[in-house]
Amino acid sequence: MSVPFCFKPAVPAALVVLISGCAAPVSGPVAFHDTTPRLAQTQVETRASFECGGALPAVHRQICASEMLSAQDKQLADQYRTLVQNLDTAGGLLLEANQRQWMLSRAAQCGMDNQTGTDVQADAAAVACLQASYRDRAQRLATWALSSRPLAQQQAAHPYSAYVDYRLADGREPGLCSQLADQLNDDLQRNGLPNPARLPGTTVLAGSNSATSVASLDGREIRVDLYNAGPYAGYQNRARGLLINGQVVMDDRTLPRWVAELPNYGGRAYVSSSQTSDYGSIDVFRRAGRSLVLVNETWGFYSPAARGESAFSGLYELSAQGLQPLCLFQTYLTPPRTNTLAGMPAYAALEAELNKIAGDPLPGYAQHERRDNFQRWKERQWTLLNLPLLGADALSRYGREAAVYQRNDQALEALFNWSERNLGSKTGYRKVMPMLRPAHQELVQMFLAQGLDAAQSQAAADLLFHETLARSMENLAPPVEAPDLPLTPQDSYPARYAIAPAAGALEQGRHFATLYSVLLNDAPANVINDFVNYETDTFGARRGLGPDQSPALMAAVASPASLELLLQRGFDPDAANAWGKTPLMSAAELNLLPAARRLIDAGANVHAQTRQVAFAGVGGPDRQEAEAGRSTALLIAARQAEAPLIDLLINAGAAAQAWDGYHQQVCVALDVNGRLSDAERSRVKGPLCTSVYTAPPPSQQTVADIRAGDTLILRDTGVDYRIRLLERPAMVLFGRNMQLTPERLRNDMGSIARQVGMAAVRRGKMKIAGPLTLAIQDMSAMTDTQLPMLVSFPVNALGGANVANYVLERTPQQQVLSVNFDPQQADVESTWRALFSAALTQGFTPSQQGYVVMHTQGVRRTEYQLVVSE
Repeated sequence: MSVPFCFKPAVPAALVVLISGCAAPVSGPVAFHDTTPRLAQTQVETRASFECGGALPAVHRQICASEMLSAQDKQLADQYRTLVQNLDTAGGLLLEANQRQWMLSRAAQCGMDNQTGTDVQADAAAVACLQASYRDRAQRLATWALSSRPLAQQQAAHPYSAYVDYRLADGREPGLCSQLADQLNDDLQRNGLPNPARLPGTTVLAGSNSATSVASLDGREIRVDLYNAGPYAGYQNRARGLLINGQVVMDDRTLPRWVAELPNYGGRAYVSSSQTSDYGSIDVFRRAGRSLVLVNETWGFYSPAARGESAFSGLYELSAQGLQPLCLFQTYLTPPRTNTLAGMPAYAALEAELNKIAGDPLPGYAQHERRDNFQRWKERQWTLLNLPLLGADALSRYGREAAVYQRNDQALEALFNWSERNLGSKTGYRKVMPMLRPAHQELVQMFLAQGLDAAQSQAAADLLFHETLARSMENLAPPVEAPDLPLTPQDSYPARYAIAPAAGALEQGRHFATLYSVLLNDAPANVINDFVNYETDTFGARRGLGPDQSPALMAAVASPASLELLLQRGFDPDAANAWGKTPLMSAAELNLLPAARRLIDAGANVHAQTRQVAFAGVGGPDRQEAEAGRSTALLIAARQAEAPLIDLLINAGAAAQAWDGYHQQVCVALDVNGRLSDAERSRVKGPLCTSVYTAPPPSQQTVADIRAGDTLILRDTGVDYRIRLLERPAMVLFGRNMQLTPERLRNDMGSIARQVGMAAVRRGKMKIAGPLTLAIQDMSAMTDTQLPMLVSFPVNALGGANVANYVLERTPQQQVLSVNFDPQQADVESTWRALFSAALTQGFTPSQQGYVVMHTQGVRRTEYQLVVSE
C-alpha cells in the first residue's frame, strides 16, 4: 500500500502554515479483505415518497405539511412503482407518461401555483383537495391494473428469450443443473422473467416471487432481504441478501466470488452483483426434498456485466453447513451501452430539435422528480434501442396499439397547437416536420440490421419514435386537469395521424378561425383583409391578438405584404406580448431586415424592453424568453441577426444605455453570433464595444426596478452610487466585539484581522468561509471617536470550540442594499447616506444594522451593506 500524493489543506493566505514537505510513501503488507457476508446499509425512510427539505414547489410543501397526505403520497408511490415494474414495456411507457401528467396536474387541480419555496405551512383547503385527488388516483390505478395482462397465450416465444438464455457455466451436480437450465429456459420462452414457482416439482417458500420474504425451514428462520432499490435502480423491488436466524449468509458479493472462480475470468465491472449492492431476485424453494436458493443478477440496463460480458444466475443448496454452490449459469449478454445513437444522425438530430422545443423540465416538478424522469428516460431509451423485441412484442401481446396511437395523436396535436403560438414556433415546427419520416425510417433500418423481421422492425421503430416525440410534447405546458388513464386492451381507437406523419399532414382538414392564425399560415391578402374587418368589428382594440397576448404584427413580420397591410390598417407597431416582446424584436430574432426597416419607418420604438414574467409561455424557447426578462431589439439582433440588421438598429439610435452594464451584454452577444463573419463582427464591435452608450431619450427611459435585479444609480454630491438589492445568506460569524477609533480602524485593521483569523483556525478549529466582515449592530451608536463593531469572518462552525474573548454570532438571511465604496470619489458618511436614501425612495424600511465586507479574492473591493425590510 502506498500514498500516491500528499494533501495540503487550503487556508487563507494570511493564515498559511508552511509545510516543508510530505512524508515519504510507505509500503506494507497487503490489506486483509473481509469476506464476511453483510448487507448494505438500509436506505433512510422518509415520511412522504421524497425528502421534505430544501426548496420545493407548492404541492410538495403541502404534502410535507400534512402527516396524512404524506402517508398517502408514499402509499401511492409504492402502488405506482410496483405496477410499473410488473407491466410490459409498452404498458410501462404509457403509465409512466400518464403519471407524469397527473403529477403536474395536481397544482391546477387544487388551485396552487408552481412557485418554489421553503415555507412549509398546511393550507386546509389545499390538503383536502390533494387528499381527494390521491384517493381517486389510487382507485383508478387499481382498476386499470386489472386490464394489464396478455390478451391470450400466444404461440410465439416471449421476447425475453431472444436476449436471455440459461447456459451452464459451472455444474457441480450435472444432472440437476442441466434439468434446471432446461426448465428455466422453457419458462423463459413461455412467460418471460423466470419464476421458480412455475417450475415442475418446486414449492417456493420465500423471496422475490413469493407472497412472503420469511419462511421456517428445518427449525431455522430463513429470510430474503427485499427492498425498493431507489432512484438509481428504477425503483425496482430487489433482493439484497439471505439471512438464517438473523445471520447474513449471502450478500451482493457472494455470487460474484463464484463467478471469479471460472477459468479465464477476466474481471467484472463491479465486485458486487450490482451498482446498488443487490440482486434482481432471490428465491428459496423446495425441490425433490431439498432446500434450494436461486439467485439472479439484474438484466438489461441494470446488468452488472460490462459491455459484451454476461450476467449470471446461481443455484445454492441450504444445508446445515450453510450455502453450498451447485449450478452457475450465464444468463444475459450485455449489448453496447454507448454510442448507440452515433450511427443514426437523423434520429439524433430530431431528438435534439424536440429537446429544444420541450425546454427545461416544467416548474411543477421538484428536483428529485426531474432526476427520476431523466434517469428513467435513459433506461427506457436504452431498452428500446437494444432490446427492441420487448417493446414490439408488447404492442400486440398486451394490446397496446390503441393507447399508443391515442397518445401519438395527442402529441402531434400538441405540436401543431404549439406552432400556432408565434412565428418562432411556426419556424421551429416547419423545421421539425420534414425530419419525422427520415428519423423513423432510420430506426426501422437499424432494427432490420439487428435481425428483426419487417413487422417487428416497424413496431419497434414506432414505439421508440413515439416515445421520443410524445415525451417532448408533454413538457410544453402543465395540464390543467387530471389526465384519463391510458386506454385498456379492450378499447378501440381510430388513429388520426401516422406515427411519423409527412410534412403537411397535420394541416389537412383544418379551418383557421383567427386573424393571428391566418397570418402565421401565410394566407392571401384578401383572406387577411376579411379577418381584419371581422375582428375589428367584433373585438375592437383587441383585434388580432394571439396566444400570450401576441399582437397580429408579430405574426406578420415574415411577410412584407401582410405587414404592410396591417400597418395600413392602423395596427400599432409597438404592441407587445405578455412579457413585452414587440414585432421589431421578432424581426431581429428571425433576421428579417425588410420587416425591421418597415417597422422602424412606421415609428417602432427601438428602445422597448421585455420584462420578466414567471410561468409564462408554452415550450422551452418561450418559457426561457419570458423568464430571462429584460432584452431589446438590439440585444437580440447582436446575438442572432446579420450585420445589415444590426447596422439598421444602430442607425436608428438603438445603441443607448438601456440599463447598467447594457453595453457589455451587447458586446458579449456579438461574440456568440454565428451569422457574423470575423470581419463583420470586428466592424460592428467598433461602435458597440468601445464605450458606454449615451442614455436613451427621456421619454424612453425606464424606471429602475431594484427588486427585479436592476442597479439603481443614485446621484449625490456629484457621485454616482450604483446600488443593488441582495439577499445576504444566513451565516455564522466568528469575531471579536471591539470599540475602535477611526485611527485604529485605518492603521491596525490588517493585524486585527490576522488575529481573528488565527483564533478561528488554530484555537477554534474552524474553517474560514468568507471575507473579513465588520458587523455594525447599531449605527446610531457610532460617533466621531468610537466605532463599536464585530470584527469577524464567516466560518464553518461545525465542531468549533469556544475561544476566550471571541464570539460566535449567527446571522439570519437578510435583505441588504449594497454599494461598493469608492475612496477616490466618496467618503464614508456620504456612502451610508446614499444607502439610506435609496432605501427610503424605493419603499424599504432601513434598519440601523449594516456590514462592511472586505473582498480580497479577485478584484479587491470594500462593500457597504445596509439591512432593510419591506
